[in-house]
Amino acid sequence: MAHHDPTPARVRATVTGRELQQQYGDRWSIAFEPALRVWSAERRSPDGRHRRFLSEHTPAVLADKLAVAERAQR
Repeated sequence: MAHHDPTPARVRATVTGRELQQQYGDRWSIAFEPALRVWSAERRSPDGRHRRFLSEHTPAVLADKLAVAERAQR
């Protein structure tokens, strides 16, 4: 697996979990883990051989990471 340096996020002031789900939920599986207080997003390739997983403590930062990840895949 290749190492990727963290991408600096351009954090929007506020994004709710609902907005995160509305914006990315059709392409990513979005979840919140209350015990860890972590938001996560997972995306699987159609054949199931590749998975991408991102996590963050706030929905706003996760939304920005997802935007960067989607731009990188284009």
